[in-house]
Amino acid sequence: MELELDTSRDTSVNGLAVHDEAVLTPEERRAEKWFVLKIDFIILPLIAIIYFLAALDRSDVGNAAVAGMTDDLKLTPGELSNCVAFIFIGLMLMQLPGALLVRLLTPPIQLGCALIAWGTATTLICEAQNWQTIAGLRVVVGLFEAFIQGAPLYLTLWYKQHELATRGAIFASMQSVAGSMNGLIAYAIQNTMDGRLGRPAWRWLFLIEGVVSVGAGVVMVFVLPPAPENIKRGFTKAEREIALRRTKEAYNVPHTTIHLKQLLAVLKDKKILFYCLLNGCTSISSTAWSQFLPVILHNAGYTQTETQVLTIPVYVVSGVVTIAIGYLSDRFHMRGSPLIASYLIAVAGWIMLLATRDMRTAYAGTFLIGMGSQTTVILQLAWLNSNVIGYTKKGGSLAIANIFGQLCALASSFSFRDGPDYFTGKGLSLAATGVGAILTAVFMLYLGRLNMVKLANKDTVNAAEQRKRGVEDLCDAHPDFMYSL
Repeated sequence: MELELDTSRDTSVNGLAVHDEAVLTPEERRAEKWFVLKIDFIILPLIAIIYFLAALDRSDVGNAAVAGMTDDLKLTPGELSNCVAFIFIGLMLMQLPGALLVRLLTPPIQLGCALIAWGTATTLICEAQNWQTIAGLRVVVGLFEAFIQGAPLYLTLWYKQHELATRGAIFASMQSVAGSMNGLIAYAIQNTMDGRLGRPAWRWLFLIEGVVSVGAGVVMVFVLPPAPENIKRGFTKAEREIALRRTKEAYNVPHTTIHLKQLLAVLKDKKILFYCLLNGCTSISSTAWSQFLPVILHNAGYTQTETQVLTIPVYVVSGVVTIAIGYLSDRFHMRGSPLIASYLIAVAGWIMLLATRDMRTAYAGTFLIGMGSQTTVILQLAWLNSNVIGYTKKGGSLAIANIFGQLCALASSFSFRDGPDYFTGKGLSLAATGVGAILTAVFMLYLGRLNMVKLANKDTVNAAEQRKRGVEDLCDAHPDFMYSL
C-alpha cells in the first residue's frame, strides 16, 4: 500500500513533518478504519481485562470487610484504613519503572508478568491472620500493579491523540465494572461459599480473585501485541504498514530509547505541575469512592447483603457515563471543559453525603461521585497524553503525576478513620474536587497563553532553528506543536 504524504512541511526544515498525517485515498481510509476496529477488538479488551483485574484486586478489601473480615480479625477503623492504604506505597515506589520500561521489557512481558505477580500476592491474603500481613501483601500488590502504568503509554503507540479519551474511558471504566462485579462476586461468595472447607467468605474472595489474575497474566504474555514497529504475527503486511504510519502520526518515534535529558525536562515543565495537582485532586475523590463505597453504604444503614448488591448499579452507571464523556471529549477535541464539569458533578455528590444521613439521599450521592470522579481520571490522563510528546518525557510525566496521585490517594485512605460518619474523608474529597475544577480553569488559561507565545514567535530566527529539530529532541516545546485545551 503506497502512502501519499502531506508535503506541506519539508522534513529537512521541520522536524514535525515526519509526523504529519498522510493524505489517504478513499480505499486507504477504509483500510485504516478496519485496522482501528481490529485493534479495538484485540488490544482494548486485553487492556480492559488488565485494568478490570487490577481494580478488582485493589478494591476487594472494602468488600472483604463487609463480608466479615473486620469482625473475624477484630480490625479497628484505623487498621482497616491501613489495609486499604498500604497498596499505594507499592504503587508509588514503582511508578517510574512501570511507565518507562514498557518498550524495553515489551508490553506482553511487563503487563502479563505484573498480573501474575500481584495475583499471587492477592491469593496469599486469604491466609492472613492479622492486619499487618494483609497490609504487607497489599504493598506487594501495589509494587506490581504499578507496572500496568505502562498501559496508557502503550495505547499512545497505537492510537492518535484525538482517539485516546474514548479508549482510555473504556479501560478506565473497568474500575467501575470491577466495582460492580466485586459487589456481585462478594454477594455470591457470601451466600454460597461462606464456611466451605472451613473458610469464611472473605478468604474465598481473595483466593478466587487472585487465582483469576494469575491465569489472565499467563494469557497476556502470549496474546498481547507488542509495539507497532515490532508486530510479527496476527497482522497482515498492509496492517503493519498502517500501524507504523499511525504511530508516527501520533508523534511517536519507532524503536526510540530512554533519554535522560527528557526526564530533566519533566522536572522543569510547569505543565507537569498542573497535571500532578489535577491527578492528586482526582485520586483523592476516586480513591475514597472506589475503596470505601461499600463501607459508606453499610454505615448509612444498609445491611451487608443490600450493600453488596447496591454497589452494582452505582459502578455500572459510572462506567457508562465515563465512556460517553470520553467519546464526546474526543469528538469535539476538548479536555478542560468536560473536566471542570466532571469535578463539579463530584462536588455535588460529596455535598449530598456530608449534608444528610438519609439512606436514599446518600445512595443518590454515590452515583454523582462515581460519574464525576471516574470521568476526571480519564480526562486528565488523556489531556496529559495529548499535550506531552517525546517517549521518555511522556512516560516520566505519567509516572510523576501518578506518584503524586498515589500520595494523595494514600492521604485519602488515611482520612477515613473517624467512622461511622467519616466526615474527614468526605470533607477532604469535597475540597479536592472543588480545587480540581478551579485548577483546570487556570490551566486552560495557561495553555492558551503558551499557544499564543508560540504563534507570536513563529517567524523568529530562534523558531526557525528549533523547527528543524525532532520530537525526541524538543518534545512538546517544538514551535509548531500546539497544546490542546
